[in-house]
Amino acid sequence: MADVKISQLPAASVVNTNDILVLNQGGTTKTASKALVVAGLATSSELAGYATTAQIAGLTNTAQVAAITTQQLSAISINAGTGLTGGGTLAANSTIAIAALSPNPTGTYGSSTQIPVLTVNQIGQITGVTTQAVSGGGSATPTDVQVFTSSGTWTKPAGAKSVQVTIVGAGGGGGSGRKTASGQSGAGGGAGAGGGFAIRTLDAAILSATETVTIGAAGIGGASVATNSTNGNAGTAGGITSFNTWVFAGGGGAAGVATTASGPAGTNTTQRAMFAGSSGGGGNNTGVGASGVSSNFAASGGGAGGAVPTAPVASLGAPSGVSYGSFATGGNAAGGTAGSAGGAGASVDPNVPLPGSGGGGGGSSITGNAGAGGHGGNYGGGGGGGGAALDGAGNSGAGGNGGAAIVVVTTYF
Repeated sequence: MADVKISQLPAASVVNTNDILVLNQGGTTKTASKALVVAGLATSSELAGYATTAQIAGLTNTAQVAAITTQQLSAISINAGTGLTGGGTLAANSTIAIAALSPNPTGTYGSSTQIPVLTVNQIGQITGVTTQAVSGGGSATPTDVQVFTSSGTWTKPAGAKSVQVTIVGAGGGGGSGRKTASGQSGAGGGAGAGGGFAIRTLDAAILSATETVTIGAAGIGGASVATNSTNGNAGTAGGITSFNTWVFAGGGGAAGVATTASGPAGTNTTQRAMFAGSSGGGGNNTGVGASGVSSNFAASGGGAGGAVPTAPVASLGAPSGVSYGSFATGGNAAGGTAGSAGGAGASVDPNVPLPGSGGGGGGSSITGNAGAGGHGGNYGGGGGGGGAALDGAGNSGAGGNGGAAIVVVTTYF
């Protein structure tokens, strides 16, 4: 083989582990293994010739690696992306952190009237928080409730969607008992009937800006009788209660005049309401009168007053009917003992549009004044009937007043 200069040798594309390298050392041509050559590379300028992963992988000398760390890696940088801070070259320790927001959004957001609104960037970070008033499906005032226990005007709130009207009509008044002679029977007073009940939901759009609310007067019980051998006094009926012409509930019927034969009860045969109130109990001329009629939906009727029979003896008053739909237990009034007033009708909580019960009937007396009928409970209970009395001994018992009426208008937005 002819002499060839090293400079004339073809360049190798790669250097394998077992290859023998030819080099010129101080003017003398020598051979060396790859490992020996790598071990001699200690400076950054010498390492600069290593550009591939395979070449770098062959570096095992600590000094060689250190040279890379301080020299070569200083040209490589890590940049902070969107929403981050920090970074730098690989020649020094660097910290990548989430960038602080300005202004600082730390705090509690949202309430019954405000909802949080979040701003999120493309990598899912929350970059801002504000609040917005609740609208559409909710409202700061989810309902508007207007209660009427006297006549007035309902005003439609702005933004109203639907309106629910609930009415309990007024109760009828009970009658007073007869004052009668010994040997002649005297009937106890009949009881008043309960007021009606109605509930209806209306589209707010069909209602006017204002609507008239009419509260019917509660029935008044018949007055006590002081004159001997005189019939009892009738009660008065409860008035009609209405929300203009949209919803209405009639009042309870009044008890009639107690005679020597009977004390007619108040009834609701012509009452206009979604659910009619129950009738009162009728008085008789022999003893304990009839109990008031119970109701599942409307107000119950009162109990009748006790009679004085032909052979004079005092009688108990009758209990009222039960208003089952308003009370988990009880829901009625007891009749009075001899000469005692009947119990007041059971009432619901104020401003709650549910029916009460009738009042109990008063007990009759042959030695003094007879017991008055109990007043009907709120709302709409019929008044109890008064007890009969004996001439010369005392006055008959007055009839009880009917329970009051109520209208509650609830607006939804």
